Amino acid sequence: MSDGNIVCAAFDTPDELKTAARYICPENDARETLQRAIDEAGRLCVKCILLKGTYVINSRGTRNPSGGIVFFNDRPRTGSSYAHNQGIFHTLEGVVEPLGFQNGAVIVMGDDLYADLSDEEPFSLFYCDGNDLFGRAWTIRNLAVRLPGNGKPVVVFDGSTCSALTYEGIWVTSLPVNSFDFATSSGIPVPHPESVAFRGTAGSNFMARSEWKNLAALGFGVGFDIGGEHVYCESLSALYNIYGFSFNGYRGRRNFGDGRETCFGGCFYPVYCVNLLDEHNVNMPRFGHASPGSPQSVTIRAMNLQWPNTCPGHTDRKAPDFLEGRHRATESIPGRWRGSIEYVIDHTTPEGHVHLADEPFFEPGHGTGIRVTNLLTTGH
Repeated sequence: MSDGNIVCAAFDTPDELKTAARYICPENDARETLQRAIDEAGRLCVKCILLKGTYVINSRGTRNPSGGIVFFNDRPRTGSSYAHNQGIFHTLEGVVEPLGFQNGAVIVMGDDLYADLSDEEPFSLFYCDGNDLFGRAWTIRNLAVRLPGNGKPVVVFDGSTCSALTYEGIWVTSLPVNSFDFATSSGIPVPHPESVAFRGTAGSNFMARSEWKNLAALGFGVGFDIGGEHVYCESLSALYNIYGFSFNGYRGRRNFGDGRETCFGGCFYPVYCVNLLDEHNVNMPRFGHASPGSPQSVTIRAMNLQWPNTCPGHTDRKAPDFLEGRHRATESIPGRWRGSIEYVIDHTTPEGHVHLADEPFFEPGHGTGIRVTNLLTTGH
């Protein structure tokens, strides 16, 4: 199973599996042990494999107090070599793809760490650092991540300091498992607006792939904070967030702590998405920075929007004004984006689903440069 990779076990990994592990994480706080395993895998240019079990991250990282686990590269940049040619991609991978939030390799933010976090200052549970953009890239697969709450600005996977990334087969939630009525959203708190499940890169992937596939995000300010060059997204599910999807909504290309913020999440190059589920989120997608001389391109195929009252802060399934206080898709500067979007939107009532064939995708005055098609409209 190891194939030269670094294998890490949790305290509750079955004993018969632990024999394959080089590192075994303690119960109260796995951060230090997990960090050592990731560092060794990075030095050897192999994968860090997590066996089935529960990995509790319950302390701040030592490299930066605003982060937990860091993927760090201290190799000097050599000429114009790109990150993928230098062999400095970091890979963190669960041994099996999770089937839910309690299955497979499960990362849990501990209660002590969560209580210690600021209500205002962002904290990145996983992030990249070291060298410059050529020194930061990652692949993360087959994990479930659980936070103890959604009232603080936690970014679970912060790729804004990466050059390239791949997310695949990951479930992330800030809502306690089996504690809410997900059909009605009763009791689900409104998330902190700066909390994020998945964030994209700084804008340059240096010809390496940038893929987001088979992901789920529940209970954040933004479920999917998408950005980067040549991004491909497939089968992303966002539920019970303020925004399920945001595009180019953040700044990147910076080292933690040095104050530089020089690039937004994507610059000019296409973002292509297939099969997006935007369900029980407060607002429809938002589209952020795009340069006036070079508009940003986006293509979305088969987006399913379920915009009922049953989302954080809106729980009355019978209210006729289910759009009140909420927003259709918006641009930060109207008219800057180009591309095409195909979507279906419906409203959930006690009697069932009502297809909204005439419901527009964008707020008035927004999305004027994008060809938008409601797939339920006849003659489109």
